[in-house]
Amino acid sequence: MQNRYVGDVGDFVKFALLRALSPGHRLGVVWYLVPDESHNGDGRHVSYLRKNEWRHLDPQVFDGLARIVANGERSVTALERFGLLRRCQFVSDLLPLPKAYAERAIARAEWLDSAVGKIRDCNLVFLDPDNGLQPERFRPASAKAIKSASFADLGRFRRPGRTLVVYHHHTRRKGGHAAETRYNADRLRAHGFDRVDALRANRYSPRAFFILNATDEIRRRAAAFAREWGDQRVTWCENPTEAFYASGQAQAP
Repeated sequence: MQNRYVGDVGDFVKFALLRALSPGHRLGVVWYLVPDESHNGDGRHVSYLRKNEWRHLDPQVFDGLARIVANGERSVTALERFGLLRRCQFVSDLLPLPKAYAERAIARAEWLDSAVGKIRDCNLVFLDPDNGLQPERFRPASAKAIKSASFADLGRFRRPGRTLVVYHHHTRRKGGHAAETRYNADRLRAHGFDRVDALRANRYSPRAFFILNATDEIRRRAAAFAREWGDQRVTWCENPTEAFYASGQAQAP
């Protein structure tokens, strides 16, 4: 997560989803906040705020984000202050990246310990890494590692009775976004998550929200969210598996 992304269409989907899933739960949001970059135009997807086709989906979130963008307040601090998520514990500490390579693993471990402690009473936790799940060639002490949630991180956040929701920005992986979703779902199951589902957001810059170890009620709410938003915007992927779809037994979602 970077402050410059605040208010873009990804935030609208993100906040609306968490509001749909969280009633009756203690919600925790771990921003995985990293410094703003300037080498690309990411975060520019705010034109949806000028289109009537979006506001009806969640007027409170839409109006709040529109105000933040209009006021030039694009920061996680502004998001938290607007109170769009109730009963929420935020983790807003900047992810550390010491210059000394040897210090990076220690600094990240300390950040992770603090984050785990802050959301210890939450039974629904959203992780918002800048890029998403760790890539295939992940090096924990590299400069880019702060932009991913590692499987080791997920293991620390996992606990009985807790549902994790993890943001993942789609890549150019061969086979397209549906195949990438199924591939990552298989990876998550291999790392100990018994129940893996996903919501794919399809407009502007495609992304996925992996929903891990969800209760039946959370699953029903996620499926209802996708139906309300429509398949052109959000697709519900219940228990996607690479092997199942590769076998020809089903069509890709």
